[in-house]
Amino acid sequence: MNGFIKMAKLDFATMKSQFWAYLSLVAIIVLFWTMGSSVVLLCTSGAWFTALMAINIFAIQEKNGLDRLYGSVSVKLKEIVLGRYVFMFLNYLMAFFATIILYFGVGLFLNEILYITDVITGFSISFLMFSAITGVQMPMFFKMGYTKAKVWGLVPFIAVLALSIAIQSFANTPLSGVVAFMQSHKDILIIGGILASCIIQFLSYRIAVVAYRKRR
Repeated sequence: MNGFIKMAKLDFATMKSQFWAYLSLVAIIVLFWTMGSSVVLLCTSGAWFTALMAINIFAIQEKNGLDRLYGSVSVKLKEIVLGRYVFMFLNYLMAFFATIILYFGVGLFLNEILYITDVITGFSISFLMFSAITGVQMPMFFKMGYTKAKVWGLVPFIAVLALSIAIQSFANTPLSGVVAFMQSHKDILIIGGILASCIIQFLSYRIAVVAYRKRR
C-alpha cells in the first residue's frame, strides 16, 4: 500500500523545478495583509493559489509522457491516483502552514494576537475551497489529459469565485440570517467544512480512478 507514497514522492520530484514559483505566495500574503485582510481570507487566498499552481503536475505529466513511466512502475492504478491526491493535499497543507507562520510572524512583530479559533476556521474554509476546486478538476484531468481539460478546469475556479462573491452579498438578502448563524456558530462551520472537504476528496478520488482506468 506504500505505492501511493512512492507516487507522491515522484510527483514532488517532477515538480521540483516549479517550486520557486511558490515564493510568490509570500508576496500575495504580504499584499493582502497590508490591505488589512483577516487570517481566514489569507488562508483562502493561499488555497486558491495552491490549487492553481499544483495542478501544473498534469501539464508536466502530459508534456513528458509520464503515463508510460507510471505504467512501468510496479504500483496499482489506484495508488497512482491516490498518490496524486496526497501530493495535492500536501501542497495545500504546506501553503496553509506557510500562511499561518508568515501571519504569526508579522503579527508578533506588530504585537497583534493570532487566535487559534481563527486559524482552525481558516483551515476549514480554505480546505473546503481547495477541495471544491481540485475535487472537480482532477477527475477531468485524469480522464481527458491536461490539454483537453484545461479550459473545463477553469469552471470550478469561476464557480467558487462566484459563490464567494454571492456569499458576501447575502448581507442584503434573506440568506443573511444563515450567514450570521454560521459566523456565530464557528464550531458548526469548522466541523461542517472539514467533513464536506473529506467527502468531496473521497468522491473525487473514486471518480478519478474510474476515469483514469477508462483512459488507459
